Amino acid sequence: MTGLMLSGAPTVAVLLGIGSVLVEWAHRRWGGESSDQATTRGWMRLMLSATLATALLAYALDQWVWRIDVAALSTSEAHKEWGSIIRLLLWFPWPAWPLALWTLIRWRRQLTSRHVALPLWFAVVAIGTTLLTGASDRSLLLSLPPLATLAAFALPTLRRSVASLIDWFTLLFFTSCGIAIWVIWVAMQTGVPRQPAANVAKLAPGFEPSFSALAFGLALLATLAWAWLVKWRAGQQRAAIWKSLILPAGGTTLCWLLLMTLWLPLLDFARSYESMSRQIAWQVNRQACVAVLGLNTAQIAALRYHQKLDLRPIGPETSCPYLLVDTKSLSSMGQSVNRAEWERMIMVRRPADRSENMVVYRRFKPSEATARR
Repeated sequence: MTGLMLSGAPTVAVLLGIGSVLVEWAHRRWGGESSDQATTRGWMRLMLSATLATALLAYALDQWVWRIDVAALSTSEAHKEWGSIIRLLLWFPWPAWPLALWTLIRWRRQLTSRHVALPLWFAVVAIGTTLLTGASDRSLLLSLPPLATLAAFALPTLRRSVASLIDWFTLLFFTSCGIAIWVIWVAMQTGVPRQPAANVAKLAPGFEPSFSALAFGLALLATLAWAWLVKWRAGQQRAAIWKSLILPAGGTTLCWLLLMTLWLPLLDFARSYESMSRQIAWQVNRQACVAVLGLNTAQIAALRYHQKLDLRPIGPETSCPYLLVDTKSLSSMGQSVNRAEWERMIMVRRPADRSENMVVYRRFKPSEATARR
């Protein structure tokens, strides 16, 4: 809870703490008395004390910044975001959420038990935060542990045919993903096959691949471990409650390791602002200041870090010869600057995000402004 509060989520931290206390109280009242009531009461006092301490510390550090905006859900921009949020809710916690939903159906008479109620409350808080704040992916990340906990209760209720279906689907899916990652990596290194290499060059123009023996060795070991895991799972092993999770967990780990070794340079290039900052620096004089309009803190920090640009917010007294505008702010640009004073030079695109673009403007010199009139 302290970590959540210090990272800017005191409301989430306090809700999780209060929910833990209420779940324990409900379990003692309706879910059956604990064998050791003194220990249970002690845990309740500890959770309540930790929650109050977190709330007081957030108040002392002035962390109670209310980021939940219910009214914003009814705006036109919010309606456009609902589609992406729904897609995020479908694929991000997959396949945990179908199993968690099945747990709620099969264990509906035990919802007051702490083993079901506590992860359910944690998941509800995380999903609610995802819907009511702008940090959708980061907030939804908090839902994965409780959803996985709920999903574990579905395993004993699955039929053998369903468990076999999960195994076969997981085997085909993650094996295909691993092969695709290897094929694209080979194409980046050698140019063969040509089509994957051409796709990488098109999606990440300017990227130059490099070879790392350490990354290659780790990726090879992960692939061999996956092959051994598949062989072990296909053998005659003693039945275990967690047997159906071996391949999904191993496949997820395989793909994550391959991405973080073979594809890490490409992902760094695509996700980073370095290439975007370099293109902007080519268009401006680094010795002069650059006015900015509509840029977020991450974009400003990247430009200052990678290219050491002198960025200043646009204003009546700003006399910078260059102006950098986020494309989302172009429609309202006329409210902050006089468009007649600026000449559009180039639009710079970010390789990994087609919607995140910037436009570079140059201020007309007095002689050029007179000629235009």
